[in-house]
Amino acid sequence: MRLGHVAPILFGTFIALACGSNDDESKVGGGTGATGNTNSGTAATGNINTGNGSTTGNGSGGAGSVDQGNACTSTSADGQAIPVDLFFMVDTTGSMNCPVPDNGMQCDMVNGPPATGESRWTVVSAALKAFIADPQNQTLGVGLRFFPDGNGNTGSACNAATYAMGGVQIGPLSTTAAPLTTAITMQRPNGNTPTLASLTGAINHATMWANANPTHRVAVVYATDGQPNGCGVNNDAQRDAAIQQAAAVALKAALGTPAIPTYVLGVGPDLDNLNTIASNGGTKAAFLVDTSQDAAAQLSAALGSIRSTTAVDCEYTIPAPPKGSTLAEGKVNVAYTSGAGTVTNILQDPTGVTCDKGSGWQYNAAKTQILLCGKACSDVKADKGAKVQVLFGCDTMVGSPPK
Repeated sequence: MRLGHVAPILFGTFIALACGSNDDESKVGGGTGATGNTNSGTAATGNINTGNGSTTGNGSGGAGSVDQGNACTSTSADGQAIPVDLFFMVDTTGSMNCPVPDNGMQCDMVNGPPATGESRWTVVSAALKAFIADPQNQTLGVGLRFFPDGNGNTGSACNAATYAMGGVQIGPLSTTAAPLTTAITMQRPNGNTPTLASLTGAINHATMWANANPTHRVAVVYATDGQPNGCGVNNDAQRDAAIQQAAAVALKAALGTPAIPTYVLGVGPDLDNLNTIASNGGTKAAFLVDTSQDAAAQLSAALGSIRSTTAVDCEYTIPAPPKGSTLAEGKVNVAYTSGAGTVTNILQDPTGVTCDKGSGWQYNAAKTQILLCGKACSDVKADKGAKVQVLFGCDTMVGSPPK
């Protein structure tokens, strides 16, 4: 069997096939293996006898063509992209009742009635509902919590533990869409803005979820319309201090294990300081919506950008070997089939090359995932019809160190 014609099998299923030579064995199997030749290999569930077929590749460590005539035959499994979960912490403070567009006017409707016509809350809630209903997002896991609790000024409203308890628990949109939409519809904006407590609670919730679901990528989306207010924050100096404290929490989460990035969605005037939280949270800058313009369109674009940024196609789960077997790290290769059907092999980056400097593939630290790096990642993301396969049983092809 030639690599360019490897047939996909169910992910996590291993079928042993004979390779071009039986001089050495893969350690994928744990039982008694079978031997064969290139013409009539016999399937088995034990050791996989493999050969060292010659290959050619890109010396830079990126995608290279496989020598179709001599490539070692291997088993394969379709790559499964890492699941992505988003936990939304959404502002329902009184100022969300302010009108849109605001026409440059200050608005401090902490406990006032909703504006006549469009308000910050009507456009934000509509955008969230559209995001939930969008078919492009159905592979995402989504959960949601609102702030403040009560009037946002004392007691539980100022306690991060309050917001660490998710209102709608994270789950695939196929199951959470209805409760998410209902929860959004039921909100009535009111109260102050406990920024530090609500963001800390959101990150704590996301971290707990990520620890319980180690194969998932988890991120926080923090949507707010105003400066910190309440919970002892009553003037500009205290507001600036609260933002810096929140940014420190975001930085710790972004650098932690598991890493939790924080996306910030700001709706309203004078929100530039939210960029500090986003930058520290590993997402470069906040998405700031100009409410004097088409706020609905801006919100839709921002949420779409968050989806495309988080749902990258460059991380794949490695399937578990059969029961009683172990995975030989040096017997794994990665193949990329373009939308046009062209098959190339992505070379593994050399030892010591970090993913931000690489151009091929690497294992994650736990050896549970395959990461595409640099050019390999860019090529796959740019090809909407791309398919990535993980190949087992033949010596790993490694690229040259970067110059």
